[in-house]
Amino acid sequence: MPEANYQDRTQAQDGPSRPFVLINSFTPKPGKLDELELVLEASRDRFADRVPGFHGGRIYRDIDGGSALLISVFETEDHYRSWVETAMFAEYHARISDLTEGMGQSRIEANSVRRERATASATCAC
Repeated sequence: MPEANYQDRTQAQDGPSRPFVLINSFTPKPGKLDELELVLEASRDRFADRVPGFHGGRIYRDIDGGSALLISVFETEDHYRSWVETAMFAEYHARISDLTEGMGQSRIEANSVRRERATASATCAC
């Protein structure tokens, strides 16, 4: 089977750009869900004016208290990639890591038509 190449399909080559959306899932350490939620909310608010291309995010808690989701929206994937290369992100990611047992990520295409999907490992966008 030929090797798949990753392409930024969130951006149309001949049309307007679409947002780059990430869904991060967190499994908090026992008793840390409230603290994790507070850190995620405070960080989101702090980053709003400091991270170029960041359009915001929403935090959701699982009803059973065993997990949380963070849905983040960036103007483009390049804005996201620039963000994860900053010292501010490294500090934030370390703080989140101290409160969690595990993290996962999904990259979502906004307003896309169905296409073949290449699989790539992901890192936390937090």
